[in-house]
Amino acid sequence: MNRATHLSIAWAVALAIITLVEWNSLDRDPLGQEIFLPFISREISLNTIDASDPGPLDFSTGSDAATAGGLQYEVEFFFNGPLFLAYFFGPVLFIQGGGLLLARIKRG
Repeated sequence: MNRATHLSIAWAVALAIITLVEWNSLDRDPLGQEIFLPFISREISLNTIDASDPGPLDFSTGSDAATAGGLQYEVEFFFNGPLFLAYFFGPVLFIQGGGLLLARIKRG
């Protein structure tokens, strides 16, 4: 294998690890965590909870905001697969093309 293949593999592994680390870090603090990768997006909606609504909540809080009425955040994360593939294959094609160009220049 040549250097371009090694760099392509290193890029693929690094991008996969960075994506997994960022996706998992969003579970800990979905509202406060900053998203750095452009192919992960967040949508936040704010819902009001009626005091007479006896329905159970999906999250636990330290206060009884549901019994007195209050606000509930809904956070959804989206993964843009085509944009991820562009970020994945763009540098790989650039690295492989550069490797082929250097090999051709060295051969004369």
